[in-house]
Amino acid sequence: MNQVLLQSSLMFFFGGSITGILVGVAMLLKPEQLMRLNQQVSRWICTEKIAVQLDCRRRIEPFIYRHHRLMGAGVLIGGLFVLHTFLFRYNLRVISTLIPEKYWWLSDALVSLLLIGSLLAALIGGIVLSKPSLLRDIEASANRWIGTEHASSWLNRNHHFIERILFSYHRLFGACILTASLYTFVALRCYLFCGEGG
Repeated sequence: MNQVLLQSSLMFFFGGSITGILVGVAMLLKPEQLMRLNQQVSRWICTEKIAVQLDCRRRIEPFIYRHHRLMGAGVLIGGLFVLHTFLFRYNLRVISTLIPEKYWWLSDALVSLLLIGSLLAALIGGIVLSKPSLLRDIEASANRWIGTEHASSWLNRNHHFIERILFSYHRLFGACILTASLYTFVALRCYLFCGEGG
């Protein structure tokens, strides 16, 4: 499976290097035609309507407090299940065969995070199940609305400065793209069709 993913990724980059060679040659020889092609394929997609839908408050607290027993039981059971799995059914030998020895520390760190998270989830689930009013003060202080209007308004504009820079110095960027793409093309061709990747 890993070999198939590696081969697919390398073939994708190999195709990208061919595209890069064509773009580099076009930037060196026919920059005006490349600019016209860029203008034809460039499409402006306005995200303002989507941003308006996303950038509004959706209060789920009334639903959670109305059904606190159901929600608390679900979180409590989920947290206890994860705790039980990693404390009593976690097979270190099986995991150690799947992960290289130098990455065992990463496995330990992830398991520790899962244990701490599931312990907190079980604690919060128990509180929500029995007495959710205890969490109201914490929730009120932690629940902050962060508006994204300023960030989305900047993103929701045309920014042509990259194209202007690229086409102002088209010979320099064309030579760089062509050199990098040729190098990638030759290296991947040797690996995929001549060497160990074949």
